[in-house]
Amino acid sequence: RTLILYFTIVISMRFMGKRQVGEMQPAELVITILISAVASVPMQDISLPLLHGVVPIIVLVSAEVIMSSLSLKFPVLRKLISGRPITIVRNGVIDQKALKKLRVSIDDLLEDLRLKDVYDLRTVRIAQMETNGRLSVLIESSYSPPTAKDIGVKTNSADPFEIIVSDGKIVKGSLRKIDKNEKWLSSILSANGASNESEVFLLASN
Repeated sequence: RTLILYFTIVISMRFMGKRQVGEMQPAELVITILISAVASVPMQDISLPLLHGVVPIIVLVSAEVIMSSLSLKFPVLRKLISGRPITIVRNGVIDQKALKKLRVSIDDLLEDLRLKDVYDLRTVRIAQMETNGRLSVLIESSYSPPTAKDIGVKTNSADPFEIIVSDGKIVKGSLRKIDKNEKWLSSILSANGASNESEVFLLASN
């Protein structure tokens, strides 16, 4: 029963997307809590039919998927369910009304700014609380680190690394992404003193 409910929840969460807990919208967090509560009942009480746990989970996930789809089509519904971002700092000045509305203290705000590597409030152009409860910060351009474009330095763009061998196993999808084959991989392994991929813990290439 436990394994069936476990895999049911895992599959259900996959349908809901890949958000981390800290990035969930309020409705998604509520669904997650409800799913865990619903699943725990038939898991502990074996006198209850297993469907008493599986069916409510499927219903909850289906409701979340439907609401998410409707939210994409109707911005008014999205604002009603998820709310909207609220600006709490503008041009280095804290909006006290916004802080009170969000029930966020000065200490909490300064802590969130420090976690964004911002230690001087005056350098903040805009800071707003997003609908998932996280703080986004835009620093004044005069205080931002210069980019290669700002100082006129040309850089070479590079593709991200792809994991070719992971713990002795070939990741064939990554080979296809970099347009290589296993013959090429064998030549690379041989050049580095490995007879086959099982001797390699990690190999990456771009």
